[in-house]
Amino acid sequence: MPTAGWIVLVATLLVGGAMIAGAVALSRNESRKRRIQLPARLVTQQRLPAGNWMTVEFPGPDGAPRTTTVFSAFRRGLGATPMFSGSVWVDADDPSDVIVRPRARSFWPVFLTIFGSVLIAVGIIVAVVLWGMDAINNLGT
Repeated sequence: MPTAGWIVLVATLLVGGAMIAGAVALSRNESRKRRIQLPARLVTQQRLPAGNWMTVEFPGPDGAPRTTTVFSAFRRGLGATPMFSGSVWVDADDPSDVIVRPRARSFWPVFLTIFGSVLIAVGIIVAVVLWGMDAINNLGT
C-alpha cells in the first residue's frame, strides 16, 4: 500500500475537519448571544477599501452614553444590509461586544466551512491520483 496517498488523505481530513468544526463552534457561539438593538449615532467614519471604521455612540446599560469603534464591511447585491442604519446590536451580557448588523459575524464560519470542504475534496482527489499512479507503476511487477 502506498503511504503517500494515505498521508495526504489523513492530513487533509484532519485539517479540513478541524476547519469545519471551528466554523460550527464559531457559529454556535454567535447564535447563543442575546443581542439587543439600541439606537446609535454615528460619530466618525473612516473609509477603507473593504469597508468603514465607524465610531458610534449608544446608550449603555446604565443609560450613560457609550462610544465604541466597529468595522463594517461593504456588501453588495440583493438582500445586502446597509453599513449603518442608526442602530447597533449589543450583547446583553457583554456591552463591549457591539456590531452594526444583526448577522455581522457570519464571515468566518462561512469561510471556514467552504475552505475546509474544498481542502477535503482536494485531498481526496490527490490521494486517489497518488494511488492510481502507484497502481500504474506496479502493473509490470
